[in-house]
This record gives sequence, structure tokens and C-alpha cells, in this order.
Amino acid sequence: MIASAQTSNSKLAQTNNKLTVQSQNFADDSCAIRSLDWDRSRFDIEFGLRNGTTYNSFIIKGEKLAIIDTSHAKFEELWFEELLKKVNPQEVDYLITSHTEPDHSGLIGNLLELNQNITVVGSKLALKFIEDQIHIPFKRLEVKSGEFLNLGTNPNSGLEHNIEFISAPNLHWPDTIFSYDHSTNVLYTCDAFGLHYCSDEFFDTDQKEIYDDFRFYYDCLMGPNARSVMQAIKRIDKLPELKTIAVGHGPLLHNQVNFWKGKYLEW
Repeated sequence: MIASAQTSNSKLAQTNNKLTVQSQNFADDSCAIRSLDWDRSRFDIEFGLRNGTTYNSFIIKGEKLAIIDTSHAKFEELWFEELLKKVNPQEVDYLITSHTEPDHSGLIGNLLELNQNITVVGSKLALKFIEDQIHIPFKRLEVKSGEFLNLGTNPNSGLEHNIEFISAPNLHWPDTIFSYDHSTNVLYTCDAFGLHYCSDEFFDTDQKEIYDDFRFYYDCLMGPNARSVMQAIKRIDKLPELKTIAVGHGPLLHNQVNFWKGKYLEW
């Protein structure tokens, strides 16, 4: 049986396009590209969706340039069109892979075709998975929990973007890492803290509107790995501050970060 989320009547933006892309700056030197999949009705076979989903990727500009995650292969044309508005692919130094499920890694091979000098950053397992997916040689940097990648200082903002990695296996794949930018206090979590909810609303503006989808997502994907959730939260609690959780699915969590984090702890 296909499960379905019990949600309130959503106020999704009316659109004639099943696939759209939205981009927006959300922190200093930080931009999100959100691939909006309005009509997707199921996920991971058994996970029924009522409100579609999004696949979020991110750009951080220090002295060096990093992309965090790509998008689903179905967004190839739209995603690259939007990316080219923001950056020159030849100037990208790093691609940080939070984890390698195809909805986040589907365009890695395409990006590397544009720039073979990009260093792919990820856990040991993630780098192996990518190797098996794209079948082409690539530069790589294996990272573990507590290690850093310094992108240097952005010449315009004067901020030094030093990225700390947090191992988060089983949330919800064994290769998952989180990335924390110490200059903006943004935590990039990919699947964790996300929700399958597609709308033009960029942030978690309406708690009531998205609450049921947030809970349903937790129950389906994170609840079965509750011990891993607790371990990840313990590591997050050691970070200096948390202003935004930049998730891989749904709106970015910014207005009520402590509320959503507290729900994971409660559940």
C-alpha cells in the first residue's frame, strides 16, 4: 500500500509547469537553487506525496567556490540554466556531496563534464558510490566528522567561509555528511530536517502549513533511524550557533529553527 501524508489544505502556487526552478540568496555569499517538482506523487516507492517535492542545491562563494549537491537528472536543462546565471562552471573549485541518492547527485557527471578540475568532496562511502555512478575519473577529497574545508575569504563580504563536516550516517543513507559554514551559521543537511513540500515559499514561513508534511517525512525516513538522529543532534549541539538549516527537500528552515530541531529531539 502506498502511504500518504495527512496534510492540511495546501496553498501551493498555481503553475502550468510540472518542473520549475527557483534561486535566491539566503545568507552572505550563499545562494540556493531549488528544483521544484510540483506533481511528484511518490518517493522511494512506498512514500506517497500529496504536495510534490523540491531538490535543493547550494552555492557558497569564498575566495574559492563550492557547490553543495546538484539535482535530479530530470532538471538537467533547467538546473544548469539557473546555475549559469550565478556562476561560471569553470570557476567552481569544489562539489560537496551530502549524499549520493540520485535526486541530489543526478547531475554530478554533467557538471564534471563542464569542469574536470572540480574536486568532489564527500565521505569515503559517498566517493565510492559516485565512482560507481559516473564511471569517469575525478578529483576527490574524503572528509570525516570534525574536519574542515576552508574556502577562503570572499573579497566583497570579507567573510571567511570555513566549512566543518559532520558525519551523519543513516540519515538517511550510510554515506551522509552535514556541512556547517562557520561564517554564516548555516547547516547544510540534505535529507535530514527536510520535507516533501513544493511551493514558491522559500522559507518556513507558515509553521502550521508544513507541520504535517515535516512530521510525515520524519516518520518515514528518520524515525526508523532514531539512534542516528540522536547522534547527529549531539554533534549539531556542539556547533556555535544555528541560524538556518539548508535542507535538501522543501523550504529552508530559518524562521523557526529551534522548533524544528526540537521536534526531531522529541520524536
